[in-house]
Amino acid sequence: MAVRIVCLSASNIEVNRTHSASTHACALVREILDEQSRDLQAEVEIVPLLDYELRPCRMCGKCFDTGQCARDPAFNQVLAKMTAADGLFLVCPHYAPIPSKVMILLEKLEEMAFLKSCADQNFHSSLFGKPMGIIAHGGQPEAALPYYKTALLEPLANAFRAVQVKVIGMNEQWPDGAAFGIKSITMPQDSLFVQIEHDWKAIRSQITPLVLNVAKAIR
Repeated sequence: MAVRIVCLSASNIEVNRTHSASTHACALVREILDEQSRDLQAEVEIVPLLDYELRPCRMCGKCFDTGQCARDPAFNQVLAKMTAADGLFLVCPHYAPIPSKVMILLEKLEEMAFLKSCADQNFHSSLFGKPMGIIAHGGQPEAALPYYKTALLEPLANAFRAVQVKVIGMNEQWPDGAAFGIKSITMPQDSLFVQIEHDWKAIRSQITPLVLNVAKAIR
């Protein structure tokens, strides 16, 4: 029987809607699973958060009884996909440092978990024990990876662990996930946005151990 995996692409740049680095990395996750974990028979759904207009939490408490946000159908759709999955991935770019939609997602997940756990110490969230691989990236070369590790990857991992997700590490040096940088960056004369080049072959090699560790945790 096939397992369901949801890969959240956290890039939120409109002009890169169809070719963002986050979504490209999600596609690499799918390829690695298809080629190196065929026995898992994983069905990978890529979920671009760019397509969901998430709304900030107002801590109204209405989620306590329903397990859903009373004013954010987009959040409810994303949560439903995550809840139905057997495993999760998040590919997240460095913005300031965490993209706003990821913050909204985590804010609501943590509010729900907090309210429920205060009422019941044995509470298990809908994401309890789900294996998750987190891949962080940004617009700087590989030398910036230690910064992405501490400023982006570690806070994300801690936040998801707080809502009972089972965050999977890559190895002893990278216990919270993986990260990658860029190959080069240029500024075209006819654009407001820089042109970034990635070494996707090297990035695939970098993230493969994490992807396989998540696959192993799902089995």
